[in-house]
Amino acid sequence: MTAAHLPLIRELFRHYDETALRYFGTLAAEAKADGTAVTRLDREISARVVQALKRHTPAYGVISEEEAQSYLPEAAWQWVIDPLDGTAAFARGYPAWGLGIGLMHGSDTVEGYLRFPVLNETFCFVDGVGTLNGKPLSLETPVSFPDTHNVLTTSSLHDEIPYDRLAGIKLRAFGSNLYHLACLAAGRADAMICPPAYLWDVAAGLPFTRALGMVEVELDGTPFVLERVLRHPLYRIERPLFIGRPAEVERLLACLR
Repeated sequence: MTAAHLPLIRELFRHYDETALRYFGTLAAEAKADGTAVTRLDREISARVVQALKRHTPAYGVISEEEAQSYLPEAAWQWVIDPLDGTAAFARGYPAWGLGIGLMHGSDTVEGYLRFPVLNETFCFVDGVGTLNGKPLSLETPVSFPDTHNVLTTSSLHDEIPYDRLAGIKLRAFGSNLYHLACLAAGRADAMICPPAYLWDVAAGLPFTRALGMVEVELDGTPFVLERVLRHPLYRIERPLFIGRPAEVERLLACLR
């Protein structure tokens, strides 16, 4: 692939900023059937982005969280959209929320585009290079405090993860899986624990972490198989995932054994 999609992505991000920041602090969230939150912004952005991508690449499929039916679900190339990752954070006035657009070829994550308007951060992964606000992300091992390992997680896993056994690990939660993945890519965290989620919660972020040599494994240490999620009728990730560099993931698993 090339950077041919960037002009459209930049235009979508520009419109996203204008629309989302205008709504920020004014929209309440509703609960969907699966228990996740949704606002008018989720649906409005989804419709706009889906239509723009269908016009831009009519032979590519489009999967969006807020669309009941996917466009060309059997196509080899698939756009995967999360119009508002961190909807609950958005509705409560927290800053870590944004738009995620991923591009997949089969089960390979090829490109990723993330925009977080309040933070004024744009992450792009294209042509094998990840950037933050136009500057390349380092492929070197992120600098970490020597005695503290920062792990991003969520409160929804309290019943599944014995957090009290994670000695020497500082847990943080920002309310957005895609922002957590972006933080891993930027070296702001050492690993993350992703709750059961959906394809759109990870697709735009995985190109960044995978390029850095990070891995995804399930609670029992089994490698995560993204192809299985693509075959799921709801694009569901059924089990929590540990995501990070192999040594950090092994550290987490060792604490829980």
